Amino acid sequence: MPEVIIEIAQGRTQDQKRALIKEITEAVVRTCSVPADAVTVIIHENPLTDKGKGGVPFSER
Repeated sequence: MPEVIIEIAQGRTQDQKRALIKEITEAVVRTCSVPADAVTVIIHENPLTDKGKGGVPFSER
């Protein structure tokens, strides 16, 4: 039973997250030859203050 965990910065809409879950599930079904109901996708949303790139928090970009 494949499980995919995605770490993203906050700010995505529910529709965007729904589409992401659908697309990831379809990719796992194709590549791992498992049924869609065997795939779990978990989205961890991180506050912009708790995530950074290049030494700068996303909240300050």
